[in-house]
Amino acid sequence: MNLSQNLKNKREEHSFSQEDIAQKLNVSRQSVSKWENGNCYPDLDNLILLSELYNISLDELVKGDKDFQKKIIIQNTDNKLQTTRWWVLIPVIGMLYGLISMILNHF
Repeated sequence: MNLSQNLKNKREEHSFSQEDIAQKLNVSRQSVSKWENGNCYPDLDNLILLSELYNISLDELVKGDKDFQKKIIIQNTDNKLQTTRWWVLIPVIGMLYGLISMILNHF
């Protein structure tokens, strides 16, 4: 089952209209219709709200829609750590240079 079908099924299981969902999420009824027709996807914030509204996990809501799963991007934080390490080295090298200069000036 894809996400659009799942959204519609869950809405109907809970006896909500598209207008009800739109009001609860503060979006237009047309947005809910587009989600259910597969014309676009709800953003992550709305997916979380929908999963809470339907009392299911986010995984259950999204699971099965391979196209949507491919669009979810998880940011890799490893590169941030490596970049940060280089910035830490610059002041350390500067302090070492200053210390060596002071020692050599005394001799």
